[in-house]
Parts: sequence; structure tokens; C-alpha cells
Amino acid sequence: MQQAVACLAGREVRPAGCPVCGDPLQDRPSEDDRRGQRRLAAIARAASSVADTASLRVTLDVVAREVVQAEHIAAVQILQVEGGTMRVVGKAGFTDAEDFADRLEECRRLGARMMFVEAFRTRRRIMIPRRKVAVLTDPAWAPLHAIMGAPRWDCFVAVPLVVRGRALGVLNAYYEPGEVPGCADLEFLDAMADQAAMAVDSAELLARSRHDAQLAERARLARELHDSVVQQVFSMRMHAKALRSHVTSGRVSSPERLQSVADELLGLAQNALADLRSLVSQLHPVELVERGLAGAVRDHAASVQSLSGLQIDVETAEKLEMLPVELQEDLYRIVQEALHNVVKHARATRVRIRVRTTGDRGSDRLLVDVADDGIGLDGTAPRAGAIGLVSMQTRARGWGGRMEIRDTAPGCRVEVMIPVALPDGAS
Repeated sequence: MQQAVACLAGREVRPAGCPVCGDPLQDRPSEDDRRGQRRLAAIARAASSVADTASLRVTLDVVAREVVQAEHIAAVQILQVEGGTMRVVGKAGFTDAEDFADRLEECRRLGARMMFVEAFRTRRRIMIPRRKVAVLTDPAWAPLHAIMGAPRWDCFVAVPLVVRGRALGVLNAYYEPGEVPGCADLEFLDAMADQAAMAVDSAELLARSRHDAQLAERARLARELHDSVVQQVFSMRMHAKALRSHVTSGRVSSPERLQSVADELLGLAQNALADLRSLVSQLHPVELVERGLAGAVRDHAASVQSLSGLQIDVETAEKLEMLPVELQEDLYRIVQEALHNVVKHARATRVRIRVRTTGDRGSDRLLVDVADDGIGLDGTAPRAGAIGLVSMQTRARGWGGRMEIRDTAPGCRVEVMIPVALPDGAS
């Protein structure tokens, strides 16, 4: 283990001393020491960006920049493979080229030998000295000559991004002229490729979690349609038949009876309309786009309060609109489901919703809690494995957070904690 660390740091065991008197200079770090420290710091910063950033492209741009700054590398590309095609998801040192993928495909059709594709297929690192000259003199690479020729580089290294034995992409490093990477340099690239692979894998898991949450949400909406609207429409049909029978020619019916049936039919229609409006709002929360998370939560709380008679108090932090839109929607859905459970199960008279930040300078964690004064988690409360609760937990975990639900005597509290970085001044 000590040998591996020493190798990664790029240190060599050799005598050091003053060229005049020969005294040891143990306190003076060598260039290899400083280079090793830069590598370790780059790995730490890259790991932090993977943990804290929700955007895959932003995260991988950070990883690429850290590689360029820590080593004698002119440029870095990080490519992800999806559906048999490669796309650039992180870069440093290259000029912007929106059509890079199209040009790369054209090079492939012309017969260009793409060593990074071989690194991806074999899941093994590939290093090729003097690669730039070969690329720029090969007509098959002509569509990318302008882009590949801009940075000053010579040696090329491709490192596959591998997670749990599965290749997800490749990290391409273009070393400056005169630089030939050694063992420590290549191990550093391996470590940074591991960070990039973790970021790609996390993004795929998040996308899968969101897809699962959407399926669960659709199942819940289908259940709600069946349990409320469909049943009410069926009852309306029966009442309409009864009303028709009372007005059939030749049949005598009292005005009071007709009024009673008509009133019941009107009540069913009003309830069905209210339920449909609620479900439509859940399918397409327009207020979230127009007013942001804080405004959407307040509007939804006001709607639930008017329909249910609950007293709902809302407290929200500032600048929540700076959060990623996907995170805002997930938090909105969590509040929505929690309020739905309160109305359906809690027998509460009052609910408090809080969306706030905790931690140093308001940039540590985002806390969402919904607390009621109802009956708590007794036999009539939603089960731990209910679709709604599973959906809430999935949404929270998809952002690296957690959800807890517990008795508060009286009532119940749903608490969601998610790591997040808010702008200064949010509270």
C-alpha cells in the first residue's frame, strides 16, 4: 500500500542535499513531491464535485479541468457511450465544437482508427506516443483536423470509464510535447477516470430512479382515478337513470323526490370535477414553472385548504428558484403527496409545511417537513410500503437525501433532508 501511495505521488527515494555544504534538505519539497500533492488535491476536488453537483456535464468539466491543471496535459475529453454512440460530456483545453459528434462519426465512416474506441471495448488503458502527427497526416481524420490541431500535444492516453465491470465511456488525455507519462502519471489518470465513471453511473442511477418514480406516480394517479372519479361517475350514472325513471311519461313522482335526486347528482358532479382538477394539477403543475417551488407550494396549500377545511401554514426559504428545476419538481411532489396523506388519513385540523435550509451559511442541507396534529401512525395511516411513500422516498434518495416519517404525539411528521448548495443569503 505504501508503495502504491508513493507511486501515485510520484516520489523517488534519493539523497538530497545542499550543492555547497552537502547538508540534507529534507524540508524542501521536490518537484515530484509538489506534483504528487497536486494530483492528490485534484482527486479530492474531483470527488467533491461528484458528490455535490447535480449536473453531469458540470461535474465532468470539473474533472477534466482538474486533470489539465494537475499534469502537463494540453487537453482532456470525457466521452460517454449511450446506445452505441459516443458523446462528449466533459472537456478542457479544446475549443467549443457543437458538431464534434457529427465530425467524429464522419471520421469513422472515412476509416479513421479510433484508439479510444479500442480502450472502451477492451476496458484497458491505451497510450500512444507521437499520436498528433499521425492524426493530422491521416486524411480519414480530416473532419477533426481543426479541432485536434488547436492544442499543443503529442502523446495520447485513453482510459476507459468502468463501474462494476461495465464500461460507460472513456477519458482521453492529450499530453504536452516532450511529456511521456510514467507509472504515477497513468495511475493518476486511472483515479480521475474512476471519478468520472462514478459521476456517469450516478447520473444513470438518478435517471432510473426518476423513471421509477414517474411510473409509481402514474400508478398512484390511476388508483386515484379509479377510487374517486370513476366511482363517482358510476354513481352519477345510476342517479341519472333514477331521475329519468321519475320523469318517464305516465309515472307520478313528487317534486321533493325529484329535487333530492337532482341534488345528489349535482353533488357527485361537483366532487368529480374537484377530483379531476386536483389530478390534472398533479399531472402538470403549471404554477411550479410560473412561480417556482415556494409559490407552487403556497398555491397548492391554499387549494387543499379551501377544499378540505384544513388550516395550512407555509414557511419557505428564499431563492428556492435557484435550485435545479428537476429538484424543485421532486420536492413539490413530495409536499403534494404528504398533504394528500394528511387529508386522506390523518383526521387533522392543522398542518405546517416548512421548506428551509440548515447548516453553515445556509448551504448545507435543504429541509422539507410536513407536520400535522392528527391521529398519527395508527392502523389507519398509510403503510410504509404504500406507493405514495415509496415514491417520496425514491425522489429524496435520487438526490442523495433521505425521508423519515414518525409520530409526534399528537400527529405525524414527514421530514426530507437533501444535500444542496443554495446561493448566499438563502434562509
